[in-house]
Amino acid sequence: MNLLAHAVLSPENRVIRVGNVVADFVHRNERESLSNDLQIGIKLHLRVDHFTDSHPLVQRSKDRLIGFQRFGNPLVDVFYDHFLVRHWPLEEPLDTYIEILYKDLVAEIPNLPTRTTEIIRLLLNDDWLNSYDDFIGLERALTRMERRLEWGTGREVNLIDSMGVLQADYQGFESDFLEFWPELVADSKAGW
Repeated sequence: MNLLAHAVLSPENRVIRVGNVVADFVHRNERESLSNDLQIGIKLHLRVDHFTDSHPLVQRSKDRLIGFQRFGNPLVDVFYDHFLVRHWPLEEPLDTYIEILYKDLVAEIPNLPTRTTEIIRLLLNDDWLNSYDDFIGLERALTRMERRLEWGTGREVNLIDSMGVLQADYQGFESDFLEFWPELVADSKAGW
């Protein structure tokens, strides 16, 4: 799952939620120096990722990504955050939730590694979490992913065209998500 889902799957503890959200941006060798709650959040993030990446419903979504299977995990993560927004599960409105989450991220900046705080600043400046609602926002998210992958590998990557696959089988992806989400919520709560 992507950033928004990680936040929603966290217990009502600000620091654990931040750890769950920023886990991908903290190097393994930096984790031990973090607070206990940040480490708990990172462990929850890893649990969510393992459950997600090995689940048959998620595999079914990855199988739908003809021509993009190599990037199946991150693409399905982003697509599922889109469906999370479309089927928002909390009573608290999405924009209010994101505003509070952004404040929580800012509050934890002094307790995080420099590289992580730089990414948080990008996340806030570009308002990543409000980009999952529509196709234009999804394209922006995929463009950011392309840049990160190209920077990391030195090779050009095209993820934008996966939007055509999503649009062509929108109901299939949505059905996979709606069936998968309750199972993920149950597993995440078991990990608290």
